Amino acid sequence: MADLAVERLMSTDLLTIESGASAATAAQRMLETGKSSILVVDGNRRLNGLITATDFVSLVRENDPEDETPVEAFMTTDVVTVGPDDTIEELAEPTAHGYTHLPVVDGDGALVGMVSTTDLTAYVSGKR
Repeated sequence: MADLAVERLMSTDLLTIESGASAATAAQRMLETGKSSILVVDGNRRLNGLITATDFVSLVRENDPEDETPVEAFMTTDVVTVGPDDTIEELAEPTAHGYTHLPVVDGDGALVGMVSTTDLTAYVSGKR
């Protein structure tokens, strides 16, 4: 199982939002879809950042949740990514450091998927 490619686990039904969108819009889309993260992309679907539910906790604590704060103001920009051909074994290090959402990018840096600890757990438990 350690040599299983990330591509077999990753989700391709991605929740994305363009840079410049408001925090309120990102939050609304996450709530509507039941997703706990949203990927921030440019017009060419290049990954610019990642926002998780935890990021919103900080935003709400520091601001009015209805304000027009742009997503760039609070998204994670130093995003740890993996490749579609990486193995589950290669996911061990980032997940051990607390990363729960790992965007999957191809060799050109284009966003192709997302793998989460939920995906990994579902696979291991035989649900996927």
